[in-house]
Amino acid sequence: MDTGSTLAMLPLDYVEFFVFLAALCVVGIVSGRGKRGSTADYFLAGRKLPWYVVGGSYVAANVSTEHFIGLVGISYIQGAAPALAQWNTSLVEILIVFLFVPFLIRARVTTVPQYLAGRFGPGVRQAFALLTIFANITIFMAAVMYAGGLALAGFFGWPLLWCIIGTGIFAGGWAVYGGLNTVAWTGLLTAVVKIGGVGLLTILALKAMTPSGGIVDGFFSVIQHNIATTGVWRQAADAASPHLTQYGAYNRLTVFQPPDHPLIPWTGIFLSLFAVGVWYGVMNQFIVQRVLGAKDIWHARMGMLVAGYAKLLLPLIVVLPGLILFTRHPEFMLGDWKNAQHLADGGFVVLVREFLPVGLRGLLLAVLICAVQSTVSSVVNATAAILTLDVYMPLLNPGASEKQKVRFGIWASIAAILAGIAMAIYVSRQSTGIFQYMQTLNGFVAPPFAAILWVGLMWKRTNGFGAMTGIIGGFAVGALIKLAGYWAAMPGWYYAFANQAAFCLFVSCGLCVAGTLLHPALTPGVQTDPVTFWDSGDALTAGLGTRWYSSVIFWAGLLLVLTLAMMLVFSQLFFPTRVT
Repeated sequence: MDTGSTLAMLPLDYVEFFVFLAALCVVGIVSGRGKRGSTADYFLAGRKLPWYVVGGSYVAANVSTEHFIGLVGISYIQGAAPALAQWNTSLVEILIVFLFVPFLIRARVTTVPQYLAGRFGPGVRQAFALLTIFANITIFMAAVMYAGGLALAGFFGWPLLWCIIGTGIFAGGWAVYGGLNTVAWTGLLTAVVKIGGVGLLTILALKAMTPSGGIVDGFFSVIQHNIATTGVWRQAADAASPHLTQYGAYNRLTVFQPPDHPLIPWTGIFLSLFAVGVWYGVMNQFIVQRVLGAKDIWHARMGMLVAGYAKLLLPLIVVLPGLILFTRHPEFMLGDWKNAQHLADGGFVVLVREFLPVGLRGLLLAVLICAVQSTVSSVVNATAAILTLDVYMPLLNPGASEKQKVRFGIWASIAAILAGIAMAIYVSRQSTGIFQYMQTLNGFVAPPFAAILWVGLMWKRTNGFGAMTGIIGGFAVGALIKLAGYWAAMPGWYYAFANQAAFCLFVSCGLCVAGTLLHPALTPGVQTDPVTFWDSGDALTAGLGTRWYSSVIFWAGLLLVLTLAMMLVFSQLFFPTRVT
């Protein structure tokens, strides 16, 4: 089956798409008025974001095309396993709500590098700022602009080059116009459209799975076929098994996978959440910026819990479609393995062609553009904030006025958009996919910086020398691990990025402690009495809510129970691994 042909469209589809664009423009224009008066207005929305905007825009920035397109393909190949990454994120959100949000709000900073400067000195600040700018442009913006360009080219038949340029200008333009306030409010709108649109596709697909047309019947039919005990489904599972694990038959319906699983090894996935999860959720500027812009600590905490519940439910619209695709087309796995992966990557388009009626496909295009717009505008605003406050001010113009800083931020946003467009064009001319590359890069970048954050918040003596030792040494160890895997044949578990990230986290923590002990002098210009988890009782207990319906503890506890329950349901306890 051809997964790359252009989808049929009716005039109603184009009406749906352009009505959405008009609604987005209205929200963007209204929310961006008068938001250029100061850096707090432009980069943090005046610190006035309510909890539902914090949570909605957090989800919008985090959930992009790699979820709707990439995860459907991975779930087709690997089964339910990718759901664990989303449920782990729910656990990370709980961790962030209770341990890290108080420090971010209390610090009253605009960027994460500013916090690192006060704790570890300017060297760590500049290292983190430059790495963040590089990653934002070359990874996040390039990937989503390219995907958005592909969507426009596929639906309208326009040249890919101009689709990439148009996507970059439209998606990033809102960040230039109104700063974080526009980014956050348009993100809330796009989050609703994304989840609703892809959720509708999943419902229609489930209804088509059985003659009864029932959603519940369709769900159980999909589960039964993914157990893969008979027929072509067993043949497909057996064909994929050697590529996914060497520990016997592959279990498609458990999220707890063997140590050599390429994406979700049980040996590293939970430990890596302390590295990749904390780095992405606490130190990634374009994700954490809406937390810094919250009205107060309660709104910040509740917004993060909203994101946690969204991640709990996200597998229903990004993993379940992959299981549906396996039920419908197990034959994709029976040929060449590389071709099977290619067909899986086009699986989202297959589902749309087979289950979404013509006349509703304009909604799908709006969903894909939403995914691009929300992420790109968030990354642009975050990149401009770091360029302005962590590069321009300390290095080029320490005495800059608020007007000068905002003006530079606007030009920095434009420069980030142009750089992202250039990188997206470069990616469009390459032959390799980038989803696995993005995950591997996260596993490489996250451990050193997550390590210094953990050690710094747990040990008051941690200093700038120790932090730089952890960063430089952690990256060196991470690079050696990668190179060793190329130089010599290693066991399967060695190559899983989650295992590597967990190991690098421990090494980076140890190096940070060792560096501090070897050079215990206080770094000039940092806090003389830094806060830690152990002496911040008031901050950790602030903003927890006064009634049950506003209680952070209640909603976090419920999220924890539901998340663990989902992990338990999709485990060997309910779906035992088939004996070969």
